[in-house]
Amino acid sequence: MPAAAFRPATQGSDEPLPARPPDDDPRLRVVAAGAPGHRGAFVLYWPQMQRRARSNAALDLAVAEANARRLPLAVYEALRVDYPYASDRLHAFVLEGARGEAEAYRRRGAEYAFFLPRTPDEARGVLGRLSAQADLIVTDDHPAFVVPGQLRGLARQSACPVWAFDDCTVVPLARLGPEQYAARTIRPRVARQLDAWLRPLAEPTCEAGPASVDWPFTPLDLGALDLAALLPTLPIDHGVPPVVGATGGSGPAHERLAAFVRRKLVQYPEQSHPDDAVTTTLSPYLHFGMIGAREVALAVRDARAPEATRNALLEQLLVRRTLAFNLARENAAHRTFAPVPTWAQKTLREHLADPRPHLYSLAQLEQAATDDIVWNAAQRELRATGVIHNYLRMLWGKGVIAWKKTPEEALDDLLVLNDKWALDGRDPNTYASLLWCFGKHDRPWGPARPIFGTVRYMSTANARKKLRMETYLARWGG
Repeated sequence: MPAAAFRPATQGSDEPLPARPPDDDPRLRVVAAGAPGHRGAFVLYWPQMQRRARSNAALDLAVAEANARRLPLAVYEALRVDYPYASDRLHAFVLEGARGEAEAYRRRGAEYAFFLPRTPDEARGVLGRLSAQADLIVTDDHPAFVVPGQLRGLARQSACPVWAFDDCTVVPLARLGPEQYAARTIRPRVARQLDAWLRPLAEPTCEAGPASVDWPFTPLDLGALDLAALLPTLPIDHGVPPVVGATGGSGPAHERLAAFVRRKLVQYPEQSHPDDAVTTTLSPYLHFGMIGAREVALAVRDARAPEATRNALLEQLLVRRTLAFNLARENAAHRTFAPVPTWAQKTLREHLADPRPHLYSLAQLEQAATDDIVWNAAQRELRATGVIHNYLRMLWGKGVIAWKKTPEEALDDLLVLNDKWALDGRDPNTYASLLWCFGKHDRPWGPARPIFGTVRYMSTANARKKLRMETYLARWGG
């Protein structure tokens, strides 16, 4: 199906999806059966990647199960200090979000506690102890970052059943088949199922109210949270500071979505121009689950903007982003060079001996110390704001390929820069974006060029000619 034939702005309905789905729902996965005969006093929801109390299908399921079992509900949220690239930037964003979300969980009828361990050892075994009190644990299913490992660990120690629920994409990942290799192959799979899944959620409230929980830790007092005093006391990277002006949480996420729909959506076809600043700026909030793809899709679908414009944005959200999550779910090596297609690996290797214009170290790249003003501007934007403009992220990735001896070395450095500095890093969407620079989800482009062979070539010199970016360069170009 070509992109022009995809009309998601005309699909879906306003009938809510049921909070308690059937047993064969493709989003539900039983991670652990629990000990025989185990009974608990409450249902526990553990938000790992969907950190929001609104429009959260996994939370809906936990509430519905609590109501069906006539049990109260508890929500346990945590943030360890030993996740990859733990830093002041990432900790601050998550903690700000939790501070704004605690009361929203309570309005859903849940007892809520946030655990902030100060050491890796302090975090071990907490969920196992909670499982001894719980009748059921519901958590997020997610194909990347630390989630698969955490689910395996919980399955080994849980006394109660554990259910993982996929709310990553609008159409469930299990309904998309094996790994898809291009937007054109996954697009018809999404289109066929969108009417069934592009719907709001029921969002029930727990009828039995909040649970009484013997928390095996002291819950963090989010109301008295002083990030400036707290962050220096944690064993995390203090060299990556919080982003000024980017506050975590579903409230800020919905404010950005509303502003985009109201003022910028009609200009979205111009989003490739950095100076026009008409991107959604929602990628950090989508990554941390402070807003969901469903919420964004419904808001765009129902907006007052030309259908073609709404379809263009929904193509990115419902097709390209879903393609990235499909890669992460179906290919365990999604954070390595292995998923790069054979043709691309072959042509890049054929050009390994080609002279490089420069060879920059990771430290030089991190400090934006190259001879390319556009690349440096993108890297400075990343360091300061935690994001890179959508189009320039592609140029940023392509640039590093030309400055490294091998494509594997280039990918390794890009992953470090992305995962360390990006608020939306450590995510299937950004991993797929980086792999795209090497030919993933793309096709050969001729004629062959030095270094790149038939992998799509992009240059910052050409970008400066065709894109409006002088204001952007004045701000970030140094």
